[in-house]
Amino acid sequence: MGELGTTPETVLASRWSRFWAWLIDSLITIIFVVPVYIYLLPEDLANANGSPLFSLLILVYSGAIYLLLHGYLLHKYGQSIGKNVFEIAIVTMENQRVGLPKLILKRWLPLAIISFLGPIGSLLIIINILFIFRKDRRCIHDLIAGTQVVSVAKKKELVFTD
Repeated sequence: MGELGTTPETVLASRWSRFWAWLIDSLITIIFVVPVYIYLLPEDLANANGSPLFSLLILVYSGAIYLLLHGYLLHKYGQSIGKNVFEIAIVTMENQRVGLPKLILKRWLPLAIISFLGPIGSLLIIINILFIFRKDRRCIHDLIAGTQVVSVAKKKELVFTD
């Protein structure tokens, strides 16, 4: 898919930039997901909660929202909206762009499925997040997909004139 033009020395995205990018993406997603839950509450959701079909529908809806919000940026630049704001991107270990199918199937889908496993899924999601404290800053979803998140910020030179 082509190199991203990074220097030979890869600069990993900071933990904070990844956190803030995730928060932005989450808040944007909430805007689209909460109205669906409000519409389904209280009777429909109470009756369907725990149903495999309901869980599958939520997974499909979440995936569709994710693709609508982030698909173009992920495909073109390896970035979600939040990653774009913080100038970080998902790349392979060789600093190559990652195709959208691989991002969805290996990076997003496993965690989306795990999130529906109740308390065990919640624990696994927390463990995934804690992997950010490894030296290479790769979470479990990065290890599964063979990706890393790097800074793509262009160095800015300051010119001071009198």
